[in-house]
Amino acid sequence: MMIPRNMVFLLSVLLIMTSGCSTKRESLGSDNEIIVIASIEDQEDIRDVLEIIFSDTLYTPEPESFYKIKFVNPKGFKNLKRQTNLAVASIGDDLLNPGTRLVKNLLGKDRYEETIHGGEHFILTKNQFANGQLFMVLSGQSKEDIIQDVRGKAKWVKSRFNENFNRKQKKFLFDQMRRKDVEEKIMKKYQWSLKIPWGWEIIKENPDSNWIWLGREMPYQWVSVHWEEGLASPDSLSAADFGWNFPQKFYRHIRYHPYQFKIQQTDFLHWTGWKITGIWESAEEAQGGPFISYIFFDGVTDRTYHLNLLIFYPGNNKSIFLRQLDLIAHSFHVRPD
Repeated sequence: MMIPRNMVFLLSVLLIMTSGCSTKRESLGSDNEIIVIASIEDQEDIRDVLEIIFSDTLYTPEPESFYKIKFVNPKGFKNLKRQTNLAVASIGDDLLNPGTRLVKNLLGKDRYEETIHGGEHFILTKNQFANGQLFMVLSGQSKEDIIQDVRGKAKWVKSRFNENFNRKQKKFLFDQMRRKDVEEKIMKKYQWSLKIPWGWEIIKENPDSNWIWLGREMPYQWVSVHWEEGLASPDSLSAADFGWNFPQKFYRHIRYHPYQFKIQQTDFLHWTGWKITGIWESAEEAQGGPFISYIFFDGVTDRTYHLNLLIFYPGNNKSIFLRQLDLIAHSFHVRPD
């Protein structure tokens, strides 16, 4: 009986997984870094493969990848086994290649031969050497063989990495200490709230304009919430206009730049709404960075909400901090009717 290809993929995951992962230590390293163990001669081709999966780019305005790919010589594998996102990769069957020898040792002779001569060249598992770890093996006779296998799984694989990132970042942001006093104050006054990490505070509160600005310093991470009664943005044109005029109306000195300004329909939690992304800049100082806005209508409170996320961190990578803001925004909730 022929086994379906997706079942083969799941079986390959089970073959490489270890049992009793509860006794393992926690994974190490940054949640937005992927450590790739590969020989120098294979690194350029392996980067081409991984960029098919991890192609998301944040414009700050300089392009910045959501995941940083860092290559390490196979000699460093032993010291990096507990990295949060770890990959071991090789191309070809030359055992003089240290990456190939490592892949063969990890998979065993029979499983390794299947990756070289079969149709499956990509394996993904979790908790292989540490709890909270995602571990990948890429192996094939050529780069084209691996790419052909990866293309059909790219969306699924990226979603696994995003889920792992979100889980670990939520734990970092919310599990230890939160400003529950501020959360409860906002809910009591305005019938909505969100999870506020420790170290955050209310920067400005304007009840007359239905606007609250929260944030922290260095890196500067800001979330502001504005709401209007009724359905204020029924379509993309009104939502884009609503979003475009928002920063100068409330922040005064901040405006959006037309470069990379985009709006698309989205599902925000259980609401259907609009997501706007782009670049903000200050009209007074040499400041700017990326932003995200969510605009949606909630029938329980009969309001249109606008959540605006800004980051200012000059000279440093910003993607991980903007993704943290996105997790804070996605903790938004209203008082049940």
